[in-house]
Amino acid sequence: MSTVILFGGGDGGGLFIGANGVRPIPPFDPSVLLTLQATARVVTAAAKAKHETLRRKLGKEANLLSNLSVELVESIVGPLDSGRAIVFQDDDGGFTCGSNGKPPVPIPWPPSQLPTAGELIAAGVIEPEVVDLVRRANAQGIKYLDIFEKPGEVAAKVGIKLSERSAHSLSLVSPAKVAQIKDPIEREVMGFFLKVAQDGQYLDTWFTYPHEVAGKLGLSVSESAIEKILAGGGIIGNPAADDGSSAIAAGIAWGVVCIVIGIVCGETSPINEIVVDVSGMQKI
Repeated sequence: MSTVILFGGGDGGGLFIGANGVRPIPPFDPSVLLTLQATARVVTAAAKAKHETLRRKLGKEANLLSNLSVELVESIVGPLDSGRAIVFQDDDGGFTCGSNGKPPVPIPWPPSQLPTAGELIAAGVIEPEVVDLVRRANAQGIKYLDIFEKPGEVAAKVGIKLSERSAHSLSLVSPAKVAQIKDPIEREVMGFFLKVAQDGQYLDTWFTYPHEVAGKLGLSVSESAIEKILAGGGIIGNPAADDGSSAIAAGIAWGVVCIVIGIVCGETSPINEIVVDVSGMQKI
């Protein structure tokens, strides 16, 4: 089956990938392009919606629009792939969908660079104490899995007062939580990360070279999981859920907790050099 790929909103045409190879296609009729653009915007809106009710409503509309988009494009080029019929990208984002009626998947655009530990702290995504805990535990040779399984105990051992929020966030990445993750791709990524953490050699590269690291550890990682990792994991996820179904709680996504470990391990600056104090208060 075939796939249609459109860049830049499709104004300049795109690519048709079929059984006989790849060929360029001219821009579609404006009505088709506008439908694709509308689909992309609703898909993006659904992905970014924080309120669950709104997210469901937008998701339903996004699914209807993506089905219409596939129908329109198939009327032009013929039958498309059931799993990946259309890949659409413009300046505000994009989506990919199949002809099987499954919900479209958002494509964030432009690709985001992974933040530094300091940027994560400044944005309020993660607390300074978590970064400090990881640094101290790493310096003292404490196993990374212990940080997730016993965050309070490890914090006390390295001399850090850990808030209940931070302890809960770290505990979300413990091996015991993997089975609770309902989404199979998130569950796979979490399992992969825990294998990396257990090995300890590739914590600073697993999220930038996932396929290579998986090979070195003798692991098999699906294409969908690699895509999720390269997209920044839960950094682009929705932090609103707190039901354990997506391992997102206390305002920190699982991907942030996982990836920040590698970010912190790859940085050498002490915590007081990456935390910008804006309080103006003298520290004792």
